[in-house]
Amino acid sequence: MTLLPLSLLALSLTADPAAPAPTPAPAPAAESARRLVLNRVAATVNGEVVTLQELEQRAGEEWRRANLSPPGPERDRAVALALRRAFEQVLAEKLFHAQAVALQLEVTDEEVTAAIEDIKKRNNADDKMLDQMLAEQNIPRATFREQIRGQLESYKVLSAKVRAKVKVSDDDVKNYYQQHPGEFTGEEELHVRSIFVPLPENASAGEVSRAQEQGEKALQLIAGGAPFPEVAKAVSKGPGAAEGGDLGWLRRGTMQRSLEEVVFALKDGQVSKLVRAGPGLHLFKVDERRNGGGKSFDQAKDEIRDRLSMEQTQAYREQYLGELKRDAVIDVRIDELKE
Repeated sequence: MTLLPLSLLALSLTADPAAPAPTPAPAPAAESARRLVLNRVAATVNGEVVTLQELEQRAGEEWRRANLSPPGPERDRAVALALRRAFEQVLAEKLFHAQAVALQLEVTDEEVTAAIEDIKKRNNADDKMLDQMLAEQNIPRATFREQIRGQLESYKVLSAKVRAKVKVSDDDVKNYYQQHPGEFTGEEELHVRSIFVPLPENASAGEVSRAQEQGEKALQLIAGGAPFPEVAKAVSKGPGAAEGGDLGWLRRGTMQRSLEEVVFALKDGQVSKLVRAGPGLHLFKVDERRNGGGKSFDQAKDEIRDRLSMEQTQAYREQYLGELKRDAVIDVRIDELKE
């Protein structure tokens, strides 16, 4: 099952090095005042209360980082943005929940548990790690389960209301493949062989001259018809020498820039001139080239169909959610939620 986006589903299960050190517990009077602030009514949705605390919990890490910024207009804007994003999530879930009740769609405890297990699996987490992350964001397990339940409800409502509208034809898939060739052709790769003649550090002019003579002799042998792999086995002191200088398939970004420019300028079967770079002299030959990682239409069609279906589903979701918002009574009580 593919769940709709929810910030908690993308939990980063690593410790935050920027997290502040624990602070002493506030005095009883201060704690009471804080609870009062957190329990402020941030908004109501069809008469149902949404508290500031609920939004801060939902905003999670985004709100915490914004709240730790130095006081000022930028901090205020960041805090407000985090709360507005959280409110949009909560609002959508409440509206979808009302529709789930009307459509008699129920999410079982077993489905919630299965979804949480899937989250743990995708994040390589166990119960202890998940509990640690929830504790850092001050989210009780029960609250987390209810948020997951809300996501599953939303999924079921969308399945009932908009899934029938999602239609991706074979022609749609073919057209996408043809119109987005860069996504499926992959990167250019070259099958490269090399001959490497090393130079000692701080090589003298004489040492450089002798190395160049050795490299030029290798070039002459190849020009005279000797197979590059045989010359490499006899001369090269570099990687893959025993395999005829075979460096395998290389993409851009995997070699020193000056050498990459030389290699990728070669045609198939062509041998480079002698190149000095790093700790020695190099000769290169390109055996052949290909588009690595490319996908044929048959290999890509299921991926394309899923992508187009997801795009349509998201578009219909936003349209349907907009209709629910227009019919709802939404009363925003705090300035941060006002555009």
